[in-house]
Amino acid sequence: MSRSGLIAHQRTVWLKEKAQELGFSSVGVSKAEELTEEAPRLEKWLKERMHGEMKYMEGHFEKRLDPRKLVPGTKSVVSLLFNYHNPEVNSREGEFKISQYAVGTDYHFVLKRKLKELLNKGKIRIAKIKEPKGIKKSECVNCL
Repeated sequence: MSRSGLIAHQRTVWLKEKAQELGFSSVGVSKAEELTEEAPRLEKWLKERMHGEMKYMEGHFEKRLDPRKLVPGTKSVVSLLFNYHNPEVNSREGEFKISQYAVGTDYHFVLKRKLKELLNKGKIRIAKIKEPKGIKKSECVNCL
């Protein structure tokens, strides 16, 4: 493995470890590239109005298919999974059922706070090892 490959691998291992410490269930890192195979499926999904009342999904089609257009210079995409299931909610018979994400603090705020914390941990790590390249900041929950 090349030195740059080794550094990338070490960063990925570190990132996954820190993300899981913050409560993320799963972490994936992928190359930032155009999602050409997904384009027809997304277009069909939108035309069939599968996005319901989420009007924001209709905009920025090209940016949804290529993260480099959303944040120029992007090389990798970090995808995080956070399970906000709470077994205590809706557990009594006869109660109205409320979607898990709608109970408690708005998940957009919770996840953004966690993303910022992860980003700050990354900045501290980079400063400690004095690598010449930094992190380009872009934390987003339900981007676009």
